[in-house]
Amino acid sequence: MNARVLALIVGAALLIAGVIGLLVPASASSNDLQGSNESVSCGVPIAGGDTSKAEEKDKNLGNAVANGANSLGLPGVANATPQTHFVAACNSAINTRLAWTIPLAIVGALVLVGSFAVGRRTRAV
Repeated sequence: MNARVLALIVGAALLIAGVIGLLVPASASSNDLQGSNESVSCGVPIAGGDTSKAEEKDKNLGNAVANGANSLGLPGVANATPQTHFVAACNSAINTRLAWTIPLAIVGALVLVGSFAVGRRTRAV
């Protein structure tokens, strides 16, 4: 395998990995003290994400705390579990995904185009 074919394969792999990372929906999760792991979908990063589910979950958690719900089941006692801000977690997940997938796709495209741009060398006999 020569360097041109290797560059072609590596460039294609990087480009495909970057595009897949941009198209797969991001998610945010939380772990509370009771051991339950709640997760919310944040949407597709390339489209800017969709935080509507996260906003709804944050609103529901805020209402539960405001109504006096708590982990011990005692009315009027503050919730002992840390509150999760799903909107902030979604924005962070989307920004993190964009931060590594866009450069990965660009480098992959450059290596792929570079493998075609390099002329073939002929061997002198």
